[in-house]
Amino acid sequence: MDRSNKKLRYYLRDEVVIHNKKCDCWVIIHRKVFDLTALIKDRLDHWNTNMDYLVAHAGKDLSHMFHENCSPRTEISSRSGKPRVLFPPILEVAMSEFVKTPGLIWSQDPCYHVGMTTRRSRLIRIINALTAHSQYMTVCDEDTIYDIQQKYKERYNHHAGSYEWRKFSHGAKMCGQLNLNGTLDENGLTSDEESSIELPPPSLWLYYTDDITIA
Repeated sequence: MDRSNKKLRYYLRDEVVIHNKKCDCWVIIHRKVFDLTALIKDRLDHWNTNMDYLVAHAGKDLSHMFHENCSPRTEISSRSGKPRVLFPPILEVAMSEFVKTPGLIWSQDPCYHVGMTTRRSRLIRIINALTAHSQYMTVCDEDTIYDIQQKYKERYNHHAGSYEWRKFSHGAKMCGQLNLNGTLDENGLTSDEESSIELPPPSLWLYYTDDITIA
C-alpha cells in the first residue's frame, strides 16, 4: 500500500518529549508538533543566547507563549514600555535559503510542522495467537489500524507483516476483518469512556501466515 500521501501524522506527547536535544529538537504549540532540528543545525555557526534558550525547551509544550494561530504572545517591557515577545527564540531564523520559508516565523512555517499531538491516547492489547503473548500498547486515537501495525512493527515485532490482523466481533464469537484505513472506533473497537463499568482495552489478534515475503 502506497502511503506517500498519508494524512497528517499524530503523536503521543511521550513521543515528542524524547526529541529534547540540540541534534533532535521538537516542540509543541497548541497541539502542533514542530521539528526545529534543521533550523538549529543551520545556526550552529551563528549561535546566540536565544538559540540556547530554544534548545533548553526542546521536547516541551510552548503553547502558553503563543496564540492559537501560533503567532507569538507579547508583553509590555517594563524597561522600554514597548511590546516584546514572551519567547525570544521565535525571532530566530535559518541563515540558508534551503531550510527557511522567507517571511514566515518558524511557528507558522509548514517547513517545520511535522504533525499534531493526539486529542487522547488509547490503550490497546495486541495478542499473538501463535505465541499466546499479549502486548499492551498506547496509541493515538486518530491512528488507523495500518498506523498501529507500523508502530507495533517498529517497537515490538519486526516480522509483524507476516501476521494477519483480526478482531473478534458478534459478542467475541467470530473473528472479523479489520479496515486498515479505519481507526479503532471506525472498526468498532471503542473505549470504555462512556460505559458505566470498566471494560478491558480493545484487543487486536495476530494470526501467523508463514509468509516471510511480507515481513
